[in-house]
Amino acid sequence: MTRVAVVDYDMGNLRSITNALRTVGADVTVVRGADEVRDHDRVVLPGVGAYGAAMDHLRGAGLVEALREHAQSGRPLFGICIGFQVLFERGLEHGDHAGIGLFAGTVARFETDLHVPHVGWNALDARPHALWDGLPERPHVYFVHSYHPVDVDDDVVIGTAEYGERFACAVARDNVAGTQFHPEKSGPVGLAILRNALEWSP
Repeated sequence: MTRVAVVDYDMGNLRSITNALRTVGADVTVVRGADEVRDHDRVVLPGVGAYGAAMDHLRGAGLVEALREHAQSGRPLFGICIGFQVLFERGLEHGDHAGIGLFAGTVARFETDLHVPHVGWNALDARPHALWDGLPERPHVYFVHSYHPVDVDDDVVIGTAEYGERFACAVARDNVAGTQFHPEKSGPVGLAILRNALEWSP
């Protein structure tokens, strides 16, 4: 059974992601401290809420450096929703905030006449990657967000979606990946993605 650390940094209910990971066979431990992150080979960084608050909580718990060290060690790191956004260099939600900086890019608000936040099911236009193994063509996944990364290096984008504009909703490089959408709320497709993430060995 794969051992997975799910990081709790006071950014939302962790029940959905921990239950989903257990459903696909993971041995899940919810962790709060930097030393606990360092003790695990595979880390999931979930979360909902605002970019600045997320980074404040991560810094306050000493988790920013621990997550950077984890990524630099070659061990898998997977971010979801706000946990995906903070992997980028900066976020512009209620100010200008420095992120963890594992990917180049800025997280900015949607510029669209459509309703924001973007809530609901959208087609995922996937590029070849192990996370998508066995998925149907253009699977639908579930989003809840008002911000998304811009100025992203094209070579790290493994998935896009359309909401008034086309945006990067999944990225990966080496052992670090993330999705703007919520796999744990995306039904059988989401469970398949999480199962792939557990088997993913960059």
